Amino acid sequence: MSDIAQIREQAFIRAGNVCEWANCDSGKWLELAHLKDIGMGGNKARKYNVDNTAVLCKWHHDIYDGRQSMGTKVAYRELLEGYLDRHSGVT
Repeated sequence: MSDIAQIREQAFIRAGNVCEWANCDSGKWLELAHLKDIGMGGNKARKYNVDNTAVLCKWHHDIYDGRQSMGTKVAYRELLEGYLDRHSGVT
């Protein structure tokens, strides 16, 4: 199994096979998103770190990656708060 396949499996288990965007419980069209990708200052070590991922439905992944212009600052803050809640102690 490749590193990314293992990360994907761990992330989906953590997410309970639903979108991790705040207030979304969709189980359809789920994708693995990197919270900090290479273009945002990420690196290979982060790419293979489950703590740098979120399971998002296609709609929310597109918003997060900027492919949809429907994202609001409030929605991004909710995603970040959900991430921080999930990883208590991360500041």
